Amino acid sequence: ELSLYSRDLERLVRKQTEEITNILTYTPAVVYIKDKAGRYTLVNTRYEELFEVRNTDIRGKTDYDILPQTLADQFRASDAQVLEEARSLQLEEHIQQIDGLHTYLAVKFPIYDESGAISGVCGILNDITAVKKAQTQLRRLSGSIMANQEKERSAIARELHDELGQVLTALRMDSVWMHERLKKSDTEAAERALTMCRLIDKNIEDVRGMAFRLRPGVLDDLGLVDALEWYTADFEKRTEIACVFEHNDIPFLDETVSTAAYRIAQEALTNVARHAAASHVEVALKTRNGFLTLAVVDDGQGFDALHLSDSEGLGVAGMRERATLVGGSLEVQSQPRKGTRVSFQVPID
Repeated sequence: ELSLYSRDLERLVRKQTEEITNILTYTPAVVYIKDKAGRYTLVNTRYEELFEVRNTDIRGKTDYDILPQTLADQFRASDAQVLEEARSLQLEEHIQQIDGLHTYLAVKFPIYDESGAISGVCGILNDITAVKKAQTQLRRLSGSIMANQEKERSAIARELHDELGQVLTALRMDSVWMHERLKKSDTEAAERALTMCRLIDKNIEDVRGMAFRLRPGVLDDLGLVDALEWYTADFEKRTEIACVFEHNDIPFLDETVSTAAYRIAQEALTNVARHAAASHVEVALKTRNGFLTLAVVDDGQGFDALHLSDSEGLGVAGMRERATLVGGSLEVQSQPRKGTRVSFQVPID
């Protein structure tokens, strides 16, 4: 019975060894194992192909024995971080190959011995160069779409302000003329003309507001601070939600950054008006240590950010896309009944 058990155990070990060997041989990922001193104990077939080495030749050697200095420093730094922090690590590694620089998504984690002590580190690297190129192309396309959208908005805003605004102004002048001519001979007609004048005044105000919200001329002429001052005041007037705008000394900003910050603030305040049921919102624009930070904070009903549906999160996705396109980041923090904070940060040096 002991002999049969031993043979069954050996068959099981051989089967599992063959399975692991097949995985290491045929996986497209680069796999390696090193000891705590950084000496290789195992590399898979893909590693051998990539760096033109053999598994038997690399054992006992370090990165500095087989790899270029820059790549060896890169590998060793991330491996050392895994060993020091005793946790898994995910990062991007850049490896120069014959056809150019490739980007690999690396997952590295510590290996433990039978006593529970860390004995080494394992790394698994997957080539994501094609994915990164596709992301870059999509980002460029998205940036082009947003840039064209801003141009169209600007053109529509000019037409509203110049063409329709001029027509409404002419109609107002004619209504005033009719009122003056009729107020002595036909008071009822004069009153109708005065009513027309009031309606035209309201339309002129609405058209100016729409033109400004489409593309505020003050953003191009005077800058981000003045544009946000006008928009927050207009937001408070339209929604009756108390809105406070604070800022420190803001330097001259690139047009792309200014537009992104303005649109993010606009979208965040639109979400407050539509969904937050808030009574107070604060908008803060600050610069510190070479970064521009925009924060929109409300005291509304909030939401569970982890369970935000795709349809509800389209506005957030748009804000994140704008932040990414200018090299910045966007963070949304919210809890039910505890309000929402939208933070946008971008380097401006």
